[in-house]
Amino acid sequence: MWLDNASDIDMLFYKPYATIISDIAKNKDYNPLTIGVFGLWGAGKSTLLKLIQNDIPSDDGKYVCIQINAWMFEGYEDAKSALMEALLKELEEQKPFEGVKGNIKNLIKRLDFFKIGSKLLSYGAPAIASIATGNPIPILLNIAHDAPGLAEQIKTAATSMQAFKDDYLKEKESTVDNVRKFKEEFQQMLEAAKVDNVIVLIDDLDRCSPDRIIDTLEAIKLFLSVERTTFIIAADETVIEYAIKRNYPPVDGSNVELSTEYIEKIIQLPIHIPELSSKDTENYLLLLVVQNYLPASDFQKLVDKVYQEKLIVRDTRITLAEVKMRITELNGTYIPSETEFMEVATIIDSIREIVSSTLKGNPRQTKRFLNTFITKKKLAQMYYETEIDIKILAKLLVLQKLNSELFSQLNEWNKEFVTTNDEYFKMFESVLAGTASIDYTQWAVPKIVKWLECEPKDLYQYRLDKYFYLTRESLPKAMVDTQKFSKDARKILDDLGTVTEGTISAVISSMESLEPLDIDNIIFSLLPRIETGQLKFFIIKELFIKFGAYQSKIMEAIGKTKTKIALADIVQLRSMYASAPATVKPVLDELKGGMLDSKLYEMIFSQDKVKRG
Repeated sequence: MWLDNASDIDMLFYKPYATIISDIAKNKDYNPLTIGVFGLWGAGKSTLLKLIQNDIPSDDGKYVCIQINAWMFEGYEDAKSALMEALLKELEEQKPFEGVKGNIKNLIKRLDFFKIGSKLLSYGAPAIASIATGNPIPILLNIAHDAPGLAEQIKTAATSMQAFKDDYLKEKESTVDNVRKFKEEFQQMLEAAKVDNVIVLIDDLDRCSPDRIIDTLEAIKLFLSVERTTFIIAADETVIEYAIKRNYPPVDGSNVELSTEYIEKIIQLPIHIPELSSKDTENYLLLLVVQNYLPASDFQKLVDKVYQEKLIVRDTRITLAEVKMRITELNGTYIPSETEFMEVATIIDSIREIVSSTLKGNPRQTKRFLNTFITKKKLAQMYYETEIDIKILAKLLVLQKLNSELFSQLNEWNKEFVTTNDEYFKMFESVLAGTASIDYTQWAVPKIVKWLECEPKDLYQYRLDKYFYLTRESLPKAMVDTQKFSKDARKILDDLGTVTEGTISAVISSMESLEPLDIDNIIFSLLPRIETGQLKFFIIKELFIKFGAYQSKIMEAIGKTKTKIALADIVQLRSMYASAPATVKPVLDELKGGMLDSKLYEMIFSQDKVKRG
């Protein structure tokens, strides 16, 4: 499987971008500087940030490189202060800053006052009285009973109120003065640390809400952009523009593009990651397959060789024969075997030209296609052993990606199969002869014609029931008829309808003893109930942990839920996350702030953070 994470190996060949950006970031004559790394979701921005980070030396004390995920602060009321505090605490852990920890603590204290001040704004005169006198009593007497967190925060800060008054009000400083003072002290701290540059990589900004995007950009511009700093922001530029337009609507009668001007003011150097060309996507598909069958060290050597020989920048795609020859030259070892590698690689090689046109030059979409193929291949082997032709399965998955309507139409034609698929044969002959009737117009477009011509061409000779069964979740309004289930499968479904937390283990144990086809029928019949919130989470958790092949489908169903996830469900989700974090977290990230409350989201991962800490 290919995880949707930043890659340690540069299969996208972004190294030249990383080298240029890191060289600019290391040049102290260019700072303060903010660089924008712009690209669509899934374009490989996180991978590029990782390459940049690897390109910046961290052992000579001249540079400090820190990566911050902006999405971490989505649930914070004051995201500006949270981001700045996270940066300061990261710096505190760096060796060059050991001698200025006192300066960092003072800056964090100043942030505490900013945070308190932002909360107090909503409490009006009593808050002002507290700050002006250094006495917390006025504000404490006026805090509503539903704000215990704020009350505790003010109590904790009570001993510091007088200091706040002395430091901030003795010279009648305005908010602007306080911002300026923070910025000056931040720069003085960097000078005292004697580093040439602090390089801050900010990822996933485009996953944040519009308000949080603005908070982050303004924190950089107003507070942090000083000499000896470079900020590198990876984001989808269209998402940033939307956030700006939402917060700063166009002025009536003005032709000024505020979003463009805003971005230009904050980001001095925009660098756009281009979409992969069709040739690049084909190369990436092939390399991903190779990655799955070689040890990491052997695969890194292969990628280095491809780069050194400039195969990636030539006009023609890399061939499977060329890859295999270079693996041989490098004495590469196949895992588990060369035979299995060649089976999969040959199939992907035969369809990569067609499927590349549907992936929109997007690395993430490319990984998802391959994950779907590998998952279906494994399921086919479990259900039907040697009865499935993997080439046919791959060809059908490509059609599903190219045109879901034609995929469904082929399924309908297959239902009339006797000795051949007559309707498909009629379409096939007429399209390739250039005499297609209006009924076959969609089949006559160039990319579908290419699909028809790829092997196996004689698809009309095969009954495709088993293949469509493997991909039935993609068919419109596909209903599962439980009357066709085996007696044992129906009993398990009945038991799951009345099961309790005390009896679930016994039911799941019985289910594990069923035939693979029965297990598949049961789980697919339960997926709609997961989407509608009808299946209790303790059942979902057991299914998820015990039947690993279905984890992605179960999480996909959870991701579609229209029912709020409750506090009682968190313990089950924690167990699921512990079992398969890479499968669970992306779905919960998408649900956060919607069907999953942000506080409950943090509770799921709190133990994980403690362990990592």
